[in-house]
Amino acid sequence: LGLWLVQHGTTPGGLINSDGSTTGPGPVASATPAARTRATDVCTTSFDFTGESEHVFDASYTEQREVLGLTIVAGPEVSSAALAVAEATLLRVFANNDHEQTLAEQGAYIIVAEPDQGVLDLPEFACLEEELGTNFFTHVCGIADRADYPVVTVNALDLVGDRRGPCDGVNILYHELGHLVQNFAADPPDELESRWIYSDALAAGLYEGQYAASNYREYFAEGTQAYFDAQDRQGEFNRSWLEDYDPALFALLTRVYGD
Repeated sequence: LGLWLVQHGTTPGGLINSDGSTTGPGPVASATPAARTRATDVCTTSFDFTGESEHVFDASYTEQREVLGLTIVAGPEVSSAALAVAEATLLRVFANNDHEQTLAEQGAYIIVAEPDQGVLDLPEFACLEEELGTNFFTHVCGIADRADYPVVTVNALDLVGDRRGPCDGVNILYHELGHLVQNFAADPPDELESRWIYSDALAAGLYEGQYAASNYREYFAEGTQAYFDAQDRQGEFNRSWLEDYDPALFALLTRVYGD
């Protein structure tokens, strides 16, 4: 799931939905921008993209690991096995590209939620309850924010393949990293091409009734999941399937991530 905040012209907490519609407060008069600091939640549209200010994580994240300059944080109930899978996922996604450098410069990080934690239990996302309500997150198994807060979260159970996880044991971190790459690290021509080939795919009748058809961001993220052979437990939507079913997306992802 990709969720992105309005960067300018709306009060904090105004949201742009995946279909481009908006919820929350409308436009407000612009004010003199304050110095950018590292925000502590996704409702605060002020984030230091320079990397010059230190990011102090919430005290509930007792586990912190750094991989390729990116920080993984988690609470005490997250297993070392889940953290190891998160590390391995990062190493695999960025093995043949340097997008992790761009993401690290932007302050991107990964939250591994404890087995019994929902999205709204995490300090970064708790502010969304009043805006969207708890029902919005009932079936959310992973989330990536857009705009001022480059963070993704996945559940520990899904990382270790436990069917009790909100994603039925699928490592959805590949999908969420796809959102980060597309939104923060991909070259502008590649990001633009993802829009074109998404439109072409829909016109050709591809992805009918599938989540990838939601919008071009989910199209890219779902493609990322398949590209790394991590789409589903049955292995139906894997790399070879993607290459045959949607060669244009496969070619784009090969260029973005490396072969």
